[in-house]
Amino acid sequence: MMVENEKIPWYSLNPRQLHFGKWTWRFIKVAAVIFVLSAFSVKPLWQFGWRAHLYCPEQFFPVKSAKGKSFRGGDWVTSKKIIVYGAPGTNDALVYETAEGLRNIVDELHLDISVQLVPCPKDAEYSLIAATHPHGQVASQPTAHKWIMTGKAISRFDLDTFIAHRLDARGMKFAEMVVVDAQFTNPDWAWGLTDFPSGTAVLQQGETGRELARHEGTHLLGYDRHDDFPYYVFGYPEGWLPSQRATLMMLLTKDTPQLSPRAHDAVINFWRGLETKKRRYFK
Repeated sequence: MMVENEKIPWYSLNPRQLHFGKWTWRFIKVAAVIFVLSAFSVKPLWQFGWRAHLYCPEQFFPVKSAKGKSFRGGDWVTSKKIIVYGAPGTNDALVYETAEGLRNIVDELHLDISVQLVPCPKDAEYSLIAATHPHGQVASQPTAHKWIMTGKAISRFDLDTFIAHRLDARGMKFAEMVVVDAQFTNPDWAWGLTDFPSGTAVLQQGETGRELARHEGTHLLGYDRHDDFPYYVFGYPEGWLPSQRATLMMLLTKDTPQLSPRAHDAVINFWRGLETKKRRYFK
């Protein structure tokens, strides 16, 4: 028996009998529209959104170095240069394959960006040391250099720490893709991690190769997502379920997956949106 004036739990109410105020209904409608627009898209809107950078405003947020110096996110693009190198002790053949994979995706997109395979820069060694956590401990002593050189005691690699120190060393003079013999601190299951604003991509030696380099290279070129969100983009030939999309950005297989039409158009329009009358990025 219900007692008079007893408060009824909200979850026991009949949804059809719920009454909302005018502003609550407006909020619900706006939220519904935002959800639909973010979960689904159509080809012309998708292309325009990337050219106007509506899908990726965070790519241009400021980034800070370890010493607190601020840089505008993505300013490295004006250099039109990406260097590739391996941490001391990594496999030269795998680093070469990584560089070839990155060069391949840059050429596929017809971008006028130089990809240069170089030895590990001297100023990068300190950043690698600072970012490496051997046996779960932060590498903060000079003797940590042995862990980098031998590649035997490396256990965890912190991307944020590496980025902060590299910004102090190189600023936005170029972007870089680095191969390390370590697992990441967060998330520890990742094969590679990329940050477009700072122009940094780091790949695990145990997982790197041509296809992973192409995958992370596409992230480095501005595509900050996989082919699973928006859930579906009308106008592109793709499976209804993300699990049905065997594309490069889903990386469900390492058997030379191709860049999807949606990802291809996103990257192309992203760089078109960066162009000015005096600055071009396509060959």
